[in-house]
Amino acid sequence: MARYFFHTRDGEKADIDDEGIDLPDDKAATNAAKELLSAMTTEKLPNGDHMAISVTVLNAQGAEIYIAKLTLDGH
Repeated sequence: MARYFFHTRDGEKADIDDEGIDLPDDKAATNAAKELLSAMTTEKLPNGDHMAISVTVLNAQGAEIYIAKLTLDGH
């Protein structure tokens, strides 16, 4: 098992994951990031016509291994 950290950004607000979680491999961490991004979209409705959220996954060495982003731009 390896430790992965999931930093999230919701507009201007960033949350840094200092604890991380143990997962079997990078693929499991990537899947967890997608699930977290999906959960974030259902928790927060867009404020107006724009919304930008993201999840950045870092491994135990601090290397960025995956970024999941969702942007909504309405006209």
